[in-house]
Amino acid sequence: MRQTKEKTAPLPSVWATIAAGFDVTAKHFWLILIPVLLDSFLWLGPRLSIRLLIEQMADFWQQQSTAVTGLNVDALLSLAPRTNLFTSLSVPVVGVPALMVGLTPEKTPLSTTLIELDSAVLVLALFVLFSVLGLLLTAVYMTLTASVVRQTPVRQALGTLLINWLRLVGLIVTLLIFAMMVYIPVVIVGVLAALISQGLASLVLLAGPLLILWVAVYMIFAPHGIFVNGRPLGRAMIESLQMMRSFMLSAMTLLLFVILIGRGVDMLLLYADDGSWLTGFGILGHAFVNTALLAATFIFYRDRYNVLFGVKRPLFAEPGSVGENGNVL
Repeated sequence: MRQTKEKTAPLPSVWATIAAGFDVTAKHFWLILIPVLLDSFLWLGPRLSIRLLIEQMADFWQQQSTAVTGLNVDALLSLAPRTNLFTSLSVPVVGVPALMVGLTPEKTPLSTTLIELDSAVLVLALFVLFSVLGLLLTAVYMTLTASVVRQTPVRQALGTLLINWLRLVGLIVTLLIFAMMVYIPVVIVGVLAALISQGLASLVLLAGPLLILWVAVYMIFAPHGIFVNGRPLGRAMIESLQMMRSFMLSAMTLLLFVILIGRGVDMLLLYADDGSWLTGFGILGHAFVNTALLAATFIFYRDRYNVLFGVKRPLFAEPGSVGENGNVL
C-alpha cells in the first residue's frame, strides 16, 4: 500500500517566538498597565518596613553567634531600613514582574510614607495576604495576556478569572507542600549523615533543592495550561510534564533567554536609577520587556501544545513542513 508524505511547517524558533512576544506587546501596549501600576505603587507609595523586627533578630543573633556571623548581621542591619513588605505583592517566579522588588530605592522624587511594623505575627499575616492578592493580580495579568495570544475576547477571558486564580493558588500550595515533604526528610537524613561525614551531609542536603528544582522545571508550563487553555490544575500539571518531555531542549533554551534578558534589563535599569522622575521611563521599559517575554512563553506553549496534541497549525508556522516532534501541521 502506498503511503503519502505530508510536509508540514517547522515550529518557529525560540528567537522568532521571543520576537513574536515583543510584537504582540507592541500592538497591545495596554498589557503593561498592571506591572506599571504595581511598580509605581512600590516606587512612590507608602512602605511597610520590617526594620524593627530585623533589629530585634540581629540583637539576638549577636548575643548568640560568633564574630563571623556578627559581620553578616551588620550587613543585614544596614539594609533593614530599605525593606518594604508591599513588595510581596510581586510573587517570585510566577508573579507580576516588578522592578522595585527587594530593597526599595534610597532616593525618590517624592517623599514616601514609612510605616514601621514590630509584630512578627502581623508581618506574617500581611505577607500571606499580600501574596494571595499578588496572585490575584497575576491571574488578571496572565488572563489578559493569554486572551491576546489566543485572540479571544477579553470579556470572555475574564469570565474564567476567579477559577483560574484559585487554580494558580492551588498550584503554588501544591508545590510548597511538595517542597516541604521533600526537604524535611532530607534535613533529618542530612543531620544523621553529618555524624558520619560532613561531605556526605552536604551532598544529602543538596539533593533536596535539586529534586525540588527538577520538579519545578517540569511544572513551568502549568500556569500556561491554566490561563491559555483553561485546564484544571491536575491536567495542567500533567500537560506541562508532557510538554517538557517533548520539547525539553527548546523549552530550556527559551527559559534561559527569558531569564538572561529579564535579569539583564533589571540590572541595567537599576544601575541607571538616579532617584529622579526618569525612573518612570525605566518602569515602563521594564514592564514592556517582561510582558513581551511572558507573551513569548504563552506563544511557545500554544504552538507546541497544538503540535503535541494535534490541535491545529501554529500561528507563526508556514504550511508545508514538519514540526519538532514530526507531527503533521
